[in-house]
Amino acid sequence: MSSQLIGMESFREYSSFSTEDFVHTDLSKTHVENQLPKVNINVPVLPPTKFPRNETALAFIPIKDGEKITIWKQFLFTWRTQGIYQALELLSQTDLKKYSANQMTYGLVTLWKTVKAVQHVFMPLSNMSSGIDAVAMFSHTKDWSTSPVRYLAWHPHCNKLAVATRDDTVLVYAGSTSTPVVVRHSSQKNISSMTWRPLCSAQLAVGCASGVALWTVDPASLGTRPSASCLTHLPHPTSVNSVTWDPQGKFLASGSPQDSSLYIWNVENREATLLQKIRGGGYTFLTWSPTGNRLLACTPGNVFKIWETRTWSAEIWDVMNGYVQAAAWSPCGTKAIFADSVQPTLYCVSKSSSTKAATVVADFTETQTSEATGLVQDLAWDPRGERLAVTFRTSDYVALFRTRYSPTLSLFPCGILKGEPDEVASAIQFKPDYENGALLTVAWSSGRIQHVPFSFLPQHLET
Repeated sequence: MSSQLIGMESFREYSSFSTEDFVHTDLSKTHVENQLPKVNINVPVLPPTKFPRNETALAFIPIKDGEKITIWKQFLFTWRTQGIYQALELLSQTDLKKYSANQMTYGLVTLWKTVKAVQHVFMPLSNMSSGIDAVAMFSHTKDWSTSPVRYLAWHPHCNKLAVATRDDTVLVYAGSTSTPVVVRHSSQKNISSMTWRPLCSAQLAVGCASGVALWTVDPASLGTRPSASCLTHLPHPTSVNSVTWDPQGKFLASGSPQDSSLYIWNVENREATLLQKIRGGGYTFLTWSPTGNRLLACTPGNVFKIWETRTWSAEIWDVMNGYVQAAAWSPCGTKAIFADSVQPTLYCVSKSSSTKAATVVADFTETQTSEATGLVQDLAWDPRGERLAVTFRTSDYVALFRTRYSPTLSLFPCGILKGEPDEVASAIQFKPDYENGALLTVAWSSGRIQHVPFSFLPQHLET
């Protein structure tokens, strides 16, 4: 049974629109199928999700028979196994007067609590226990922790698709082959994001727990595993949530929610320039504009930043509630759409706007008669700016829109994509160089990868 496209009647208050502009072509009957990767992740083979292993082990402190466990023994044990940060955290949660602590220790912990309070204002996630928690919280992939597919990445120029799976493996499919290149390394854990280097056929950047894994994937190595010599490691002190190349492939940006620095890498010499702005904390999602002169950076706080890449000055935008969950650029690079974590609303910010205020372009408020509504999980805008796909946190479907971005942004609902029974849309991405309209690739919760073509007349040719 194949996925279904549901017409306009499934959208709330949009029955006046027709579906004539949207043509779903059966790939099995066209030449397109012969050019696309055939991917299906075998879920039973994947291991279950792994979580930090030290949490239960640390509950058992080695003691001698009859020995009493004092706060100081717990402190020393925590210091030895988890570091001074967690040891001071333990003391900060304890009534030290009860243990007759000396004034110096009591003053140290009081200072620690003050520093933590100030730190939380500027770095909201600095006390998050592990990087995997941050990745799961801010990932664009629905149910990232349990999803068989954790990320999709189409090459901007070549017919290559990279698929990150739950077992920390990247499968690279070239053309219509069903045999991928298997990209894996012991340092590549908790994959959060991937991006191919523009104007280069073989380099893939993978955001993970140890930083960025920069792979050189030989297209002739189908069915084999690249050696460690094909890997360049760009280290981060905390788990990386997002990576993005500039359109010319010269610089790579990476960021972490637990690190206030934005890393701009010159990968040729493995050097990074660190950019910092106080507000917002770290970085949850990064996306370079198609023109290359702006970089949108989402944070775990109620702000996002648009960096001007010539001078590296940042324009800071406030979010009314929550944080920015997903965002995408228009092809011209003058408009960006985004959705936050609290409101079921899609907003647009424009460089040409006379006022520094985002405009509402879509309302996804949940209703009993609507299937694709609620808080936004992810956005995918095709490179021509003509089709937009939206996934939701509480809906299993993908909402599809026709879009116009000039002179003003307009959205016109054109359908809903529904998977097979019990399937949920996990990850989405448009193929950048699809010639016959737009091609949306969807990773479903079953491990199935589906390619959905949109056939339409480009806007500049419409009468």
